[in-house]
Amino acid sequence: MVLVSAILTSSLIRNVIDITLPEMIAGLGAICLSIVWSMMRDGQGYWAYSVFTLRVFKNPQAIVGQYKERKIAGMAKLLYQPGWASLVILCLAAALSGLIWLCGPDWHYPLIGLLGVLVLPALMVVQLGKSTPFNILLALKSYSEPETYRPRQRRLPRLVAEDLLLNLLTNFALVLPIARKPAFSLAPGYADPAFIVAFMILMGAVTLFMLAFASRTRRYVLFGELLNGTLDVNSAPTAPWAFTGKLTRWQRGLLWLLASQLWAIAICLVFAVLQITPQFIPLYLCALLPLLVVYCLERYQTLYSNYNDALEMHKRHQVYANNDAKTMK
Repeated sequence: MVLVSAILTSSLIRNVIDITLPEMIAGLGAICLSIVWSMMRDGQGYWAYSVFTLRVFKNPQAIVGQYKERKIAGMAKLLYQPGWASLVILCLAAALSGLIWLCGPDWHYPLIGLLGVLVLPALMVVQLGKSTPFNILLALKSYSEPETYRPRQRRLPRLVAEDLLLNLLTNFALVLPIARKPAFSLAPGYADPAFIVAFMILMGAVTLFMLAFASRTRRYVLFGELLNGTLDVNSAPTAPWAFTGKLTRWQRGLLWLLASQLWAIAICLVFAVLQITPQFIPLYLCALLPLLVVYCLERYQTLYSNYNDALEMHKRHQVYANNDAKTMK
């Protein structure tokens, strides 16, 4: 969490010159929202895994009394539900950005760094701690009342869509303002060699970031979601594109990186030949489209592999659970 926030904040500081208040709120807000949404969404599955497998509690029934008095409705949703918790951190990021803005231009970038590396991660850690009792309670309800309490079911494509949306929000907030940097000036035109080189470096960095986020594993979270019913054990997801399974992740990464560089050159030359009015944002959006497809393919491949691993763990868990039940009898 801290590392991701620090890396993305450094990108914001490097990419945006003469930062405005809306850009500061958008950048820091997108970073916080993407981290907190993923953290809260995954927390429910993780704690289901911990409770069902007795990883933390040897006897979940014995601790029900510690949590049964907690209410999971009303204002409590601000502490554990992904949407509401993300809204809270977004408001905090906006308020702190406003305070930074009042300190004057000389202090903007040092304070943005302080906020992104220390303050906001600390607030997110607090949010994580506050959400834990509620996630444990939800897991206990699924464990002790499986027929009456079932979370809303989800499928892998929805998880990919959520991750893609979060990725896009962060990407736009951090990359689009880069058009103001001299290296990305389109005054000489799309075919200017200096611009093409700068654009290739940008698209290479974007590709690496997307591939890194697409490879983030959710194996134990998916295991927990199988246990609490968020994912359907009997409904196998569609197999990913065969090509993504034939090569190793590193081989595919090198291939996608090379393709992004060639595509960056090609799209610049195409825009130059078509004599399109020099504008950075349309060029970047067109260059980004293939990368979004690559991200979805890679993210689905990761989740599909994680799902199969989680399904295997679920089968072993069921065998152990049945054996324990027979022993008790």
